[in-house]
Amino acid sequence: MKKAFALLLCAVLSLSMLSACGGSTQNTTEETAETEIRLDACGLAYTIPQSWTTEENVNLIPTSYAQPEDSVYAVVRYDYAPDENMEALNDTSSTVPVDELMAPLVEFLVVRDGQETADSAVAEFNKFNSKQELPKQDGFRFYFLTDPSTGIDHLSKDAQEVYKTLAEDLPTLYKSVETFQPDEASVAEQASKQGELFGFISTDLEGNAIDSSIFADYDLTAVNFFASYSYPDINELKELESYYQTLQAEYPNVNFVQVIIDTPGNEAEAKILAAYEENGVTFTGIMPDKAMASWIVDNLKGLPTTIFIDKDGRIQGDRIEGKQTADQYLEATKEMLDNL
Repeated sequence: MKKAFALLLCAVLSLSMLSACGGSTQNTTEETAETEIRLDACGLAYTIPQSWTTEENVNLIPTSYAQPEDSVYAVVRYDYAPDENMEALNDTSSTVPVDELMAPLVEFLVVRDGQETADSAVAEFNKFNSKQELPKQDGFRFYFLTDPSTGIDHLSKDAQEVYKTLAEDLPTLYKSVETFQPDEASVAEQASKQGELFGFISTDLEGNAIDSSIFADYDLTAVNFFASYSYPDINELKELESYYQTLQAEYPNVNFVQVIIDTPGNEAEAKILAAYEENGVTFTGIMPDKAMASWIVDNLKGLPTTIFIDKDGRIQGDRIEGKQTADQYLEATKEMLDNL
């Protein structure tokens, strides 16, 4: 897994502890330093052991998600990373695989009843050597997974000792777990909201990490879809550059980026970078990730196509299909701003 992708994924999933798994509450008791966690959408409540919050050289990275239709309904996992690995984890240019910088400590797995042998469930089970079943609820089965099948030998000796200390409290964690009927309605609502978002985690044509958080910096972002194989037969790059320069000068709250749909690929990247140089392009070109590529297949009828996205990552208004002049793009932008 590429470092930038993995780190961004960790960030997204860690935040989703309060969203995708819904209704989370945390209550820390000062005397014991224990933290009570309740995840309504996942149907789980448990108490984080004291050592997990007080032991030195401990960085616990929580990841969670819930999905309304899959055999695996929800996953909540805690990964341990020692202090000495945090710099590499936070360095997107580091070439050390993320899996070598941390180790799974425990995973709560919620599977739909009768789907325990589904591929997605088996894949999760195979990540751990120990599987304990928790109390069932109507339509759901809950599992407590520990002892990662990949082991912890990739950690330093000191980190292994800390990991073992944390693992000693896993039986206490297990005893604290309560299961209850998951709030499926909140998960479905959250999934619906996420379905409206235009999200991606990728790189630009220069190889720099870029993701959909760029939308939050502007009230509006125009996203143009193009392909290297369309050039030079279809070429509006100079018009787009003129449009981009006008935005920078007169509408600093609006951004413009271009997605090259047939990248990544050495030939396509080289061709479009040459086209950018020929036409004096200074705006950002983006290579689609898997999620964006899927959206492109489902939604684009032809090239070029342009859409507008607000600061929350939601698509606004109608798409613009076909070549346009800089003035036409600017007029559409003004109209979109008025609607916002």
